[in-house]
Amino acid sequence: MEIFNRLENTGSGRRGSLARFVRSGVYYLAVTLCLLSIFHSSLLVTSQPLRADEVEAVDRAVDLLEAKGFRKEVFLLRRLTVFRNTDSWLNLLTQKENAFAATNFPFNIITLYPDFFSRAKDDTERAVILLHEAQHLQGADERESYAYVWRNRQKAGWTILSHGTTESYVSIEILTREIAPELFSCPDRLWNDCTEISRTKTVARSK
Repeated sequence: MEIFNRLENTGSGRRGSLARFVRSGVYYLAVTLCLLSIFHSSLLVTSQPLRADEVEAVDRAVDLLEAKGFRKEVFLLRRLTVFRNTDSWLNLLTQKENAFAATNFPFNIITLYPDFFSRAKDDTERAVILLHEAQHLQGADERESYAYVWRNRQKAGWTILSHGTTESYVSIEILTREIAPELFSCPDRLWNDCTEISRTKTVARSK
């Protein structure tokens, strides 16, 4: 009888410890979520939303990405992202990644700077910029984001033939070569660009 009582007491003690552990876990999870919510709200309160014409420009760029088949990025940009046109307090404390946009991960806030609307040539270039930022929404770093866009520029309709002379194309290519040099290490491709389909032609010397 005494043995059964000890087993019962042991079982009760374990259940009590488990219950306390669960309560503590729920408490700390609730506190964490509350702090994250406050932090997220502070980013929105200290920045400004897009104007109506800016919203239209973003919508056109996202529509273009959808037409090109970037479904995952379109879902993130349309459903899970808040766009702003001025820096939050956090962005003011950090160095800008580029002149077009900045993403606050994992809060899914994208800040679009004036160059996104004026320096980008058209909706295609704005779509490419959003494609880059959508990679950050998924946790990608700068190298991964630049590499993804460069590999998929043909699919996005952003090529050297259509946009090769624009300021945005030139600057992004330079940055991509610096940040993701592995994409430009194929001597048998045009401009050493491993993503180029065309290969360099060699002319055999006549003997």
